[in-house]
Amino acid sequence: MPKMTLSHFEVTLIFALLISVVLGVVTKRTDQERIRYGLKSFGYFVLTVFGLSWLMYLGHR
Repeated sequence: MPKMTLSHFEVTLIFALLISVVLGVVTKRTDQERIRYGLKSFGYFVLTVFGLSWLMYLGHR
């Protein structure tokens, strides 16, 4: 069986995608609201990841 090796960034993006899908499905009523909310929350997750990674980078310099 081949092993799958993912970077920390890739795993974080997959996690953000899955959580965004679940939040969109659970919290909204119509499909349009679900898609919009899922995309918005995914964008917020990605921005947060980049922001925190820059803070960690600058903190370790």
